Amino acid sequence: MRIIGGVYKGRTLYGFRGENIRPTSDSARESLFNILGDISGADFLDLFSGTGAVGIEALSRGAKAVFNDIDKESVSLTRANLQKIGASAEVYCSDALEFIKTSRKKFDVIFLDPPYKSQKIRELLDGVSLILKDGGRVIFENEKPFSGVAENLVLTDVRRYGRAIIHFFEKYSGGAAVYAGTFDPITIGHLRSLSDTVKAFKKAFVVVGENAKKTPTFTEEERAELASIALGGENAEVVKFSDFKSEKEYGEFLEEMGVRYYVRGIRDEKDFGYEKKAEKKNAVIYPFIKTAYIFCDDDMKDISSTKVKAALKKGEDALRYIPAPARAKFAEIMQRKEGKI
Repeated sequence: MRIIGGVYKGRTLYGFRGENIRPTSDSARESLFNILGDISGADFLDLFSGTGAVGIEALSRGAKAVFNDIDKESVSLTRANLQKIGASAEVYCSDALEFIKTSRKKFDVIFLDPPYKSQKIRELLDGVSLILKDGGRVIFENEKPFSGVAENLVLTDVRRYGRAIIHFFEKYSGGAAVYAGTFDPITIGHLRSLSDTVKAFKKAFVVVGENAKKTPTFTEEERAELASIALGGENAEVVKFSDFKSEKEYGEFLEEMGVRYYVRGIRDEKDFGYEKKAEKKNAVIYPFIKTAYIFCDDDMKDISSTKVKAALKKGEDALRYIPAPARAKFAEIMQRKEGKI
């Protein structure tokens, strides 16, 4: 391992021996810090420090780094690497959750790389915002995308480096969210993502619209009605895109309603790639809105509006894909359309 940038650039570090050790690769660290940009003067926490390579990279680039690991060998290695390059920093040996609960210090950037199979990942992500400064960022590494939402964190980017998937979260700073789609019709998968959106952003506007690449089976009115019924108990408001005379009027509405995030539900990495391209376009049209991502749970990955329509075409049960509160209305609409469900 070597330091990629900063005052210690090119210096090598001691590493662990053994097949089960997986330090963040040089290429992943380089990309990570390119994305973070200038971190000089930032308070940086390497919460599962291992060799200390990530925190030392931050030190090299001008950050004030703190290191923690529960493993004594890791702590010793971190200290040895700091000594090797002639740097000093605070190094702790404690459980990560305990560190979060007891730390009196808050950080601008927290790097979180727990064991991939850890059962505490959600608890860690739910708790880590307690020691994150306003405007701060959390970098989380794992082998699979994090699904759902974490307390007071917003997922803004995801990058894959071989086996490792690195998530970029920012601290939630307030504001409502908009979740737009065709919802043709709304499914239990949509509802899961929308419920997560409400949980994360407190208030959500669900915009039912058209997609030039799709021919809807249900009218916009029907789709909006089904979404409203499905979301009955949620803190969400359903609106139709056709209610606005122009994109400009739509943007003015969102800004007036305090919308700060545009949420996209993601089933897989293909979905994510498509949405990342759309993010650039949306940033130009709606500069006051950031794109946020919510990866769906494994049990929802195969649920889609397309699956509902395929089931209808085959004469199979489609109601199981529809949110329970909206099933009666869905059946009524289908009876009206076809004389049967």
